[in-house]
Amino acid sequence: MGRTKATLVVRNASDVEKAADRLLPQSDVRAVEIEAIVDTGATYVCLPRAEIERLGLRFVQNAPVRTANGRAVRRIFGRAEVGLLGRTTHLDIMENDEDTPPLIGCVLLELLDLVVDPKAGQITPNAEHEGKWVVDCFLTAR
Repeated sequence: MGRTKATLVVRNASDVEKAADRLLPQSDVRAVEIEAIVDTGATYVCLPRAEIERLGLRFVQNAPVRTANGRAVRRIFGRAEVGLLGRTTHLDIMENDEDTPPLIGCVLLELLDLVVDPKAGQITPNAEHEGKWVVDCFLTAR
């Protein structure tokens, strides 16, 4: 088994909204297409600073994190439109260290109802939902 990788399409969500309102030409929507490693131990989609700057995402906050190298502080940027396997959602992006590759964390997989097949080295739609995009929401009664 090797690493599972996938291609993300990330766009500046503010640009997307302006383009939908015809305040910005579609051609001016800032976007990147980037290959990322699927890391189910990560929470966020994590991108290098250069890609975040190219997208023009706005700084939201600093967040304490636990990494394989110990505790650190990472910057969170918002709001991005992230697409994977033809499914799209909006979420914040975490900035990576310069020596860490782009990562796909578990939140994106959960939001898009995708699962990792480590033997095949790919991401697929959740088979339990017969290829349909279903988001499970469970409430606990008190």
